[in-house]
Amino acid sequence: MKNSNGQWFSRRPYTVTSLIFLAVIVLGWQLLGWGERHFGFLLLLYFIIALGIRLDEIYQIIGGSGGNPRPIDGPPESLSTQLCEIRSILRQIQASLEKPPRRDDTEDV
Repeated sequence: MKNSNGQWFSRRPYTVTSLIFLAVIVLGWQLLGWGERHFGFLLLLYFIIALGIRLDEIYQIIGGSGGNPRPIDGPPESLSTQLCEIRSILRQIQASLEKPPRRDDTEDV
């Protein structure tokens, strides 16, 4: 039951957000006597949160890993293996950037 509730919430983030904000607005109006400024501020917060939800959906569609920096295809590597790979790549870059010794033009030809 707990898993099905989580799936329902994850499939309907806008509905859940709207219901929460509607409940806060009704409670604020009935119990706290909120006016136009409070409702305007809550509306602004609602749009900001809805935008965040939409940006999260776009990120996941593009292929965001959702907090997992390692690709799923490859096997997990140890930190020392990754550092060795980085070191070898940096050595290759350094070797390609090193210039050959420059001949002095004032020497006897």
